[in-house]
Amino acid sequence: MGTQLDPEACLSNCELFGKSAEYFESHVVPLWQDAYESLVARSGARPASKVLDVGTGTGEVALRMSKVVGKEGLVVGVDTIDEMLEIARRKAKALGADNLRLDNMSAEKLDLPDSSFDFVVGSYSLCCVMDYKAALNECLRVLRPGGRLTYNHSGLGDPLEYQIVSKIFEKYQTKVPSDRLRQTREADVLQNNAVEKYRDPSVTLNLMRSVGFQAAEATLTLRTIRYSSPEAYLDRLLAFDLRNEAAEIPNEELAKFRSESLEALAPLSKGPELAMRDVMVFFTGLKA
Repeated sequence: MGTQLDPEACLSNCELFGKSAEYFESHVVPLWQDAYESLVARSGARPASKVLDVGTGTGEVALRMSKVVGKEGLVVGVDTIDEMLEIARRKAKALGADNLRLDNMSAEKLDLPDSSFDFVVGSYSLCCVMDYKAALNECLRVLRPGGRLTYNHSGLGDPLEYQIVSKIFEKYQTKVPSDRLRQTREADVLQNNAVEKYRDPSVTLNLMRSVGFQAAEATLTLRTIRYSSPEAYLDRLLAFDLRNEAAEIPNEELAKFRSESLEALAPLSKGPELAMRDVMVFFTGLKA
């Protein structure tokens, strides 16, 4: 039998992720600019197109798309995190992106008409859903005949630096979590179980074809994220990725974690910079 999803755990996870929205915008988004640009370039979107950005986050891809489609086009960005959407709306207003609409909506259940978009895109968003197949079905449903889906997420394997630091961190995680952290861990496990297999391009392509996408393809690229130092990388992990865990670890233990991690990362950095490399996969498919 499969593990039953705990709605409270998922709501808890979304709430805590929402609290990190401003940090995500200021510290994570700048590191992902190449991924955003590449996705837009690969999408095939053109002037006067109607584009849906699934899991828009703080709107980086949607804002770029609004420039591509122009005043005659329309971009709709959807996400389930209100704090992310508020940042996206703030940026859209500042840029005068009147052809961009931002709505709270789940990728697995889009409240949008059938065959209403020329293009659907998503940057590291389908890898955050609980039902990957449902999300793909919805993407297919809202595409017009001949429409194109383009999205990306990590391929097989994690960067060596992440593997090393994660292994060290396991020693310092609290063994007696609060109810909130327990729920967060549960949601993390469930979500990981839901999408981890789709990091294998062959598995994802088989699913895309099974739900009805034609000419499904996967393109593997090597992505490099550059941190100013190993310390900057650890700061980001503790303030964002590991925020919930770090909140329940005593400061002296966090200091030990940082010291041990920096020692382990030192041989992998060249000069002050830490350049982390991993595989990013772009998936594309057409609606017949």
